Amino acid sequence: MWTDFSKRFARFLQPESGIRATLANSDYRLLLGSSTLWWLAHYMEMIVLSWLVLELTDSAGLVGLVGFCRSIPSLLVGGFGGLLADRIGRRPLIIASQTLTFCMYAVVALLLAAGLLALWHLVVIALTLGCAWAMDWPTRRALIPDLVGRPRVIDALMLENLGMSVARALGPLLAGVVLDAFNVLGCFLTLSGLSAVSLLLLRALTRQPIPHTSSPSSASPLAQIRDSVRYVRQNQSILAVTLITMIMNMLAFPYMNFLPVFARDVLHQGPVGLGYLGASVGIGNVVGLFLVNWARRFASAGWIFIAGTLLHCLALLSFTTSSVFAVSWAFLLLVGIGHACFGIMQSSIVLLAAADERRGQAMGAIAVAIGAGPFGRLQTGVLADAFGAPLAVGGEVALAALLVTMVAVMLPGLRQVDGSQEHAGNT
Repeated sequence: MWTDFSKRFARFLQPESGIRATLANSDYRLLLGSSTLWWLAHYMEMIVLSWLVLELTDSAGLVGLVGFCRSIPSLLVGGFGGLLADRIGRRPLIIASQTLTFCMYAVVALLLAAGLLALWHLVVIALTLGCAWAMDWPTRRALIPDLVGRPRVIDALMLENLGMSVARALGPLLAGVVLDAFNVLGCFLTLSGLSAVSLLLLRALTRQPIPHTSSPSSASPLAQIRDSVRYVRQNQSILAVTLITMIMNMLAFPYMNFLPVFARDVLHQGPVGLGYLGASVGIGNVVGLFLVNWARRFASAGWIFIAGTLLHCLALLSFTTSSVFAVSWAFLLLVGIGHACFGIMQSSIVLLAAADERRGQAMGAIAVAIGAGPFGRLQTGVLADAFGAPLAVGGEVALAALLVTMVAVMLPGLRQVDGSQEHAGNT
């Protein structure tokens, strides 16, 4: 079994896969290292910030409020990220966003050390971190073709998703270990350290020249937003990905906030069981990377995106019907595989379909679609209180599968994205 896995991993790194050629780019290696640390801090922060609010207030409702503040900026300011990147450049915007993130972690650590931290501080800091993320994430993705070229976009995104998957598994584990050993202050010092190293890697990246593909406009921000909306509406593949991203963030992805409910009330597990459930999704993400690398030889990027999204929905729907821990763990593994297909092809399709000067705007549209997530979490919470978490999550994800199918049928341009630019670079 181990020999077979080693052979598969070796094939994953064969030159014809494009992975080695992508890793040979020193600019990209710096961005990949920075992004992996960035994701590690992000997934660690998700646990630590909620724990800190719970310690301060002993209120689950206020935990939800701070979580809402952390994610709502994607909807409010995500569309401006691409416009701002076009004006000041993608790398300067990423560095500014990472600097802001580091400062917020350091401020929380200082307030904790001084014994002055209050809830309103966390609300303001959560909003600020959310704004930084809404500017950072789409700009990092839009920068990738500048560094590796369009032919290597999918390879580069596969590597980034590998780092993100590892971070998704290790982040919560690291949060628990540091919380247990050094309390919340130690966690925010760790977050500050991770963010500082990520920033240093980005600073090294700024010394490398890259082509400038964005085109600043003298039009007003609102006029540029309207222009971006027109552009997305006219491109079926980008419009389809944007709509499906909104559907999934509104109806499918909120399940992550309710895993503790499933673990305790449905599967009768404690914190260790909850950790295993969370880890299964991360493991599924890693498995999904190998599956995508194999499937893109035979299927278009659009079909892989659609199939992975529907797998995520159907596996999650099955999870909501299970009361057996091992079966539930297996279904979440499938959820992770589907999410890997969704995550890789989501950005790949947009970056391949968008004109070079429109990449920032196109990724900004995706950031706005992600902004539907906070409302999905609020909605799922209300439904879970009324009908129970399994029925609430199951009903929503069934609706998500139906809507995703409708988008795929009504916007055939999505199915026609074949990644020909990417394959051309591998010949």
